[in-house]
Amino acid sequence: MAHSEVARKTGREAGQFALERLKQREEILQISYWYQGEGFGAALTPEAVMPFLQSESSLIATTFDELVETGDLRRADPGYDFTPEGRRKAARMFVETFTDFQQPGHGECQDGCCDGDEPCEHHQAHAGHGRAHHG
Repeated sequence: MAHSEVARKTGREAGQFALERLKQREEILQISYWYQGEGFGAALTPEAVMPFLQSESSLIATTFDELVETGDLRRADPGYDFTPEGRRKAARMFVETFTDFQQPGHGECQDGCCDGDEPCEHHQAHAGHGRAHHG
């Protein structure tokens, strides 16, 4: 293999590794945002998010430290917490990733007032309000 091919392959592998690290950081930010939002705890730790990831615990701990270096997390006692910018970033990524999963299904009440299989009476009662009336 020629020297330029080795260098190109090594550069490609380095690029792939960098992309994987970026994905890992973003995934941890989103999971941490969800974790706090669900009320599982205020303190973020690698152990707390590990069940939601397909990674080694040492890699998750390293990623938390990287997120401190980038200013998205700060060390807290115990564990870690979001910086204001990190929380905004995590929230934005979470919304972008999960908005489609949080939409009501076909026929489900968008107002959240119904939980049964029956049509939403609230929606039916107000369905005609947007129509123009002809007299």
